[in-house]
Amino acid sequence: MYLPHELYLLLNDALTDGGAGARAKVAAVARDGDELELIYPAYAAMLTWGDVGINEIIAIALAGTTVKIKSAALTLLAAVAATGRTPNLAFPVSDPRFMQRVNAGLNPLTAQRSARQGLRRLLLAISTDDVLGPVNSAFMFLSIQQPECPEMGEELVAALSSKWFRLSPTVLDKFEQMFDTNAEDEPAFQNFLCRYPQLLDPMAIHVWSQPSFHGALVPDYLIRRADDSYLVVEIETPAKRIMTRGNQLASAAMQAERQVLDYEDFLSERVQEARTHFPGFSRAERLVVIGREGFLNEAQRKGLRRANAVRHGTRIVGFDWLAQRARTVINNIAEGDVTVVEHHRVV
Repeated sequence: MYLPHELYLLLNDALTDGGAGARAKVAAVARDGDELELIYPAYAAMLTWGDVGINEIIAIALAGTTVKIKSAALTLLAAVAATGRTPNLAFPVSDPRFMQRVNAGLNPLTAQRSARQGLRRLLLAISTDDVLGPVNSAFMFLSIQQPECPEMGEELVAALSSKWFRLSPTVLDKFEQMFDTNAEDEPAFQNFLCRYPQLLDPMAIHVWSQPSFHGALVPDYLIRRADDSYLVVEIETPAKRIMTRGNQLASAAMQAERQVLDYEDFLSERVQEARTHFPGFSRAERLVVIGREGFLNEAQRKGLRRANAVRHGTRIVGFDWLAQRARTVINNIAEGDVTVVEHHRVV
């Protein structure tokens, strides 16, 4: 246990040094600390190492077993995400001059973006069972600053909302592991995609698994999106080929395509009756999921792009394409911003 003057002497010396060894000493203070008066200032010092320091804050918070070690990280990252600087929270910090020195070493715009990304990555990685206590504590400390900067709490709320998207890197890792461990087990993928239907479409709000309409032509999934458009999905397995050696669609892919086309036609011919079961149904788009695009050579990839380009409303993709799309969505959520180019002119 450090006395206050010992702690801030160590932290200030580390800031002066700025090397990897000094960062390791600061990280050890946070990792071994059992009180916010130790953890929070150590985290703040680590911000001066930029993304490397933020990554270490996240690693320490995730490895720690106490509410304090997680809530301190959430509090600090939310505050920096909102303002680009560290707030001097009266309870955890007893040396405001140290915090002034930390802030002097930060580039506000860079710190703001890095902290926002880090906050989202941390919340995505904390298990749902463990997140409530740290979030409550973080809100308590942020409320001290709320009158002057309500955006701090808003940053935490915005980051927390990213957990509503149930997919996480861990879930996607499990999905990709199934490509090898369950490569021929279609029911296993049926069950997994029922549990995580956002893999099939990030806009899904209602998913029917193997809906039987008059007992005929049962697809794997019928999806209603947030904009009330529909998607018919047929899945095969990662073990089946998507393309032949001659760079043409494999027979299993073509058969699955016929199935989604037949089912979409079947519903569209009975659209009024279909709408009593599937609200607002109209002509649906179609998706076939089969094989793995990562196993295709360049000529086969070109053949698949060409095959999809000439189809209207139907797309044929690999299971790994679903995973890659989901990772892109998660990254967009974690980064929290999208580059917008206004009034771009092409001459």
